[in-house]
Amino acid sequence: MSRRVLVLAVLTGAALLMTAPVSGAAQAAGISSADAFAAHSAAAELQDVLARFFAQAPGAGEPVSVQIAPDAYPVYELSPDFVAGRPGAAPGEFAYFAIPARASDGRTATLWSVRGDDGSWQIGNIASGDVEGEYARKLPAGAQLLHEPQVDAWYAVRDGRVTPLSDTNAAATDTAVTNAAVTVAGYQRTVEARYADKLPGSVYARDGEAGGYDATSQVMPRGDGGPAPSGHDTGWVPLLILAGVLAVSGAGYVLHLRRNPA
Repeated sequence: MSRRVLVLAVLTGAALLMTAPVSGAAQAAGISSADAFAAHSAAAELQDVLARFFAQAPGAGEPVSVQIAPDAYPVYELSPDFVAGRPGAAPGEFAYFAIPARASDGRTATLWSVRGDDGSWQIGNIASGDVEGEYARKLPAGAQLLHEPQVDAWYAVRDGRVTPLSDTNAAATDTAVTNAAVTVAGYQRTVEARYADKLPGSVYARDGEAGGYDATSQVMPRGDGGPAPSGHDTGWVPLLILAGVLAVSGAGYVLHLRRNPA
């Protein structure tokens, strides 16, 4: 193999690693494997914070150790543009990566890793339970995990259809959504009927009525989740991935030269 071809292969491989999508649904929202890695790295720094979280939670007993799962599940929240019926709007907007954690006594929690204004990933909340993980593991390949927070309902969105995943969907008023999959257009009509008069800027929202649709509160505490820990800048993580790829590939190139001198 010529030096030029080998160098080109190294750079191409690094570029592919940096841009590899998590899934088809995630790629459509601009979320890549590098984002998932950076989001997870922000969570991996919080072992001590998680231990305190479990120690302070109701029912806490002996001190526990904590294990953070290797998964980072992209979670989407119902889009106000979709509710309003704007052309081209997708049902959900990316909200956070859900990263499950488990204590040695069996209790679970979920870290919500969010992207800051500067592009770095940081932990926005720690919530009790493994809700997102339970539903994400039920998703068909290529489906998007959608949360409708006002009724705490969870859906799989794929191929133009919205399929209920949670028992809490029974609390919704539309049986077409609670009992079976519907088209995206059908789901839009349902949520428009529920929330069109409660969108940001509506009289309902201006009056501060409970249950209004607040597009600014995508990441909110759940269960016994405490205050969000201080953020950690993880914007450098993708660069480390690239550096690692180049270092390993460079070592291979040196070995190639030693075995095959010009």
